Amino acid sequence: MSAKTQSTAIESELLTRASLTDEQKLQIIAKVSADAIYDWDILAGKTRWNHGLQTLFGYKDKDVMSHTWWEDHVHPDDRVTAIAGVAEAIKDHAQYWSMEYRYLRADGSYAHVIDRGYFIYDENGKALRMIGAMVDVTARVNLAETQMQAAIEERQRLARDLHDTVAQTLYSLTLLSEAVRRLANNGDLDQVQAYAGRLGETAQQSLREMRLLVYEMRSPVIEKEGLVRALQVRLDSVEKRSGIEVNFQSNVVKALPTLLEDGLFYIASEALNNSLKHAMASAITIRLELGESAVVLEIRDNGRGFDFGDKKELGGLGLITMKERAEKLGGRTQIHSVPGEGTRVFVSIPHEVKYD
Repeated sequence: MSAKTQSTAIESELLTRASLTDEQKLQIIAKVSADAIYDWDILAGKTRWNHGLQTLFGYKDKDVMSHTWWEDHVHPDDRVTAIAGVAEAIKDHAQYWSMEYRYLRADGSYAHVIDRGYFIYDENGKALRMIGAMVDVTARVNLAETQMQAAIEERQRLARDLHDTVAQTLYSLTLLSEAVRRLANNGDLDQVQAYAGRLGETAQQSLREMRLLVYEMRSPVIEKEGLVRALQVRLDSVEKRSGIEVNFQSNVVKALPTLLEDGLFYIASEALNNSLKHAMASAITIRLELGESAVVLEIRDNGRGFDFGDKKELGGLGLITMKERAEKLGGRTQIHSVPGEGTRVFVSIPHEVKYD
């Protein structure tokens, strides 16, 4: 084919496309669209569907159906509202109608859809057709419900933590303050000083736990700014504000693999929580180092330490979970603690492990 002949053919095709009627254009759109596009002949009570009725909802060989067939497949709890909404739009001579509702699939399940329709009227204002599209938004709705459930569970967890920590320490404060009052009335100043000291320590511990809960309610910085920044924010928000001396050392200047950052942040948070809640430490040192063969995380505090032989005490420290988290990343964890001499948590993750 010569260049001239080919050019003539292209021009002819373009002219043919340009002369398409609105009806033909609609048919083309219906063929290529992934949505369930429909054309409802209001006077005849029939609705023509494109292939979306099958691809989205599983109905085969159903290109022309009665309008009541659509009505019957709307979820019973949404049906009255949907039918009434369409009728009200026609009565008001509205151009558009839109609604989100549940629609029955061929397998018996329900899809969440957004239905948007456009009305065509004659010169006397009588509704002739409604052309529209149903978009399946089930995935979006399920995600929103999952996120809502996660939020509810998180609130429940925080409520339990408030009851188990802050509420208990506040109750202890009331008992101590009542004891101080009685001792003061009896003139026992030595005991007053002793109980007042315990009162201050308990109040300080309650403040630390409250700051920790407030921090946990905030969205994690690690997703946006990485591990180093997330650790710094944690230390600034909780430990430093609790009067703990903090020394944070890191040579990491670029983002690490996502799973590695998440795992190390979890381990560091667990170790810091132990120092805050149980160790009564006044100083904490964190070292995050990217070495030649491994990533190293070390957390040391000068708290009261613990006895590895005390199974009851170990149960609430999450040490097993910390070790398991490191092992899933292909690394190892060493924990050293002596009563009265603080605690050291050391984690090493080799570079060659594939995290993602």
